[in-house]
Amino acid sequence: MAVNTTTDWSDPVTCPFCGDELASPGAGFVDHLDEKTDCEEGFEQWRQNIAGDLAGEWAG
Repeated sequence: MAVNTTTDWSDPVTCPFCGDELASPGAGFVDHLDEKTDCEEGFEQWRQNIAGDLAGEWAG
């Protein structure tokens, strides 16, 4: 599966990495990451990319 490299966070019930519909914006996203390795890797890469933009580590 190809992961979207230009994430679009405008729809909270759609995974910004693959476009799949999520069961919910919070727990549903976490569950989705547990099920989809490519999306989890994309999320971790996104977190690394923005880590320098935030003061301290992001706890989310």
